[in-house]
Amino acid sequence: MTQFKPTWESLRTHRIPQWFGEAKFGIWSHWGPQSVARSGDWYARHLYGMQPWSEPWERRRATRQHAHHRAHFQGGAKDLFRQWRAERFDPDELMDLYVSSGARYFVALATHCDNFDLWNSEQHGWNAARVGPGRDIVAAWERAARTAGLPFGLSFHHNWTWRWLDVAHGRDPETGEPYDGALTKGDGAGTWWEGLDPAELYPERHEPGTKPPAREAERFYARVREALDRYRPDLVYLDDGRLPFGAGSVVESQPVSTAGLDLLAHYYNTCRTGGLVTLKDVPDADRTAVLLDCERRQLDEAQPYPWQFDTSDGEWFDCSDDDPMFHPRKTAQQVVHTLIDVVSKNGCLLLNIPQHADGTVDARARELLSEVGVWLRVCGEGVYGTTPWLRAAEGSTGLGDVKGYEGYNEADRAYRAADVRFTRRGGTLYATLLAWPEDRTATITSLGATAGLLKCPPAAVELLGHGPVPWRQTGLALHADLPPRPPTRAAHMLKITGASW
Repeated sequence: MTQFKPTWESLRTHRIPQWFGEAKFGIWSHWGPQSVARSGDWYARHLYGMQPWSEPWERRRATRQHAHHRAHFQGGAKDLFRQWRAERFDPDELMDLYVSSGARYFVALATHCDNFDLWNSEQHGWNAARVGPGRDIVAAWERAARTAGLPFGLSFHHNWTWRWLDVAHGRDPETGEPYDGALTKGDGAGTWWEGLDPAELYPERHEPGTKPPAREAERFYARVREALDRYRPDLVYLDDGRLPFGAGSVVESQPVSTAGLDLLAHYYNTCRTGGLVTLKDVPDADRTAVLLDCERRQLDEAQPYPWQFDTSDGEWFDCSDDDPMFHPRKTAQQVVHTLIDVVSKNGCLLLNIPQHADGTVDARARELLSEVGVWLRVCGEGVYGTTPWLRAAEGSTGLGDVKGYEGYNEADRAYRAADVRFTRRGGTLYATLLAWPEDRTATITSLGATAGLLKCPPAAVELLGHGPVPWRQTGLALHADLPPRPPTRAAHMLKITGASW
């Protein structure tokens, strides 16, 4: 086994494990104490209301979630932890559900920006084994995933805590009372949190924009390393553009930390399956050292290395509010469209299924997963283990509007029959129509003789779920005559054999 050193030069010799490039579809449990409020994302920050240093984009959300918290709860972020019980959490049943949906890997939240560890941490008392559920949630997920034969991943987000829970040092805008960031360990005497120190949960008071000290990086990486050594994940999701607390991080420390390189070298040297670490801003030179992850951002073109698109069925955390400012729930059609678009561009789709605080998922999510599973059981051969073709797509819907890393661009797009996505498996080509043609004729211009992409005409064309279909190749396109009714919902996959390119 290669012994990696904590330098980019050494880490660039790392290769993305084969399992990931073949998996294509994973499920994420982005679940924790913030699910208690059922008010969506960033709740542990916004329950404190809008503070003078709140960013403009978050002010409406902060105002709404603070009002919700005032109406239904008391206390600060720490008090949500106690109310999160996970009393109906059945990881084996959920893993069976995810496997039946077609998922080939699973990722569990380890620590979110609320700085609460979902495992029995020896370094951080604010954890699920001590507060709330009273059990090691990560260990339960890990056992269930391994039993189901799925690669297992962990996501870490608490690098954001420094600039995310600073609001706990503010004051209630109506009463002027200080929030619980001002509490000390001694204040917990005789309370449910006796023995726990708020100073370990909330960042030290600092001016907005102040860079965190080196000790914040040291604590972050010590906790991440503890989890990696204990649960041996196959994938590690780091919620940052670059290595947390390093150069270019959302929380670049002073001095700049190099602990991220140490962690990568240690992890890759000890992970039996090769290891995989995701970041959101990866230069081309580093695309094997770390994996590019695009949060709710679809890409226009096929990438030279596998990458990951992550999104959620609605908000990242359970949300019962349908206000337009919250992310809407997804349909199975949107998930299938996103999946085949991402796969055609050499990516994998990681889909979060929000859970209620008790650990269950609702009927709507179960129906979505069931429909996706039905589609994959018919068309999975053109998804799993495939690689990009000479051309990822044809048709203009949804292309050319990528905004980059500054904004999301996913959408439930009104695709047309002319919108096609291509994948290949060895010598077999798959062309997926994102809508059913009204005239029941699939017209694929990339496969026309004059396009020059095929060296010879196909030998056969099959519509998956139906069987062979009549076809003809002209200079302008490959035309396939389709049956009266589509055999699949959402997207329709043609299997093309005998051609060469």
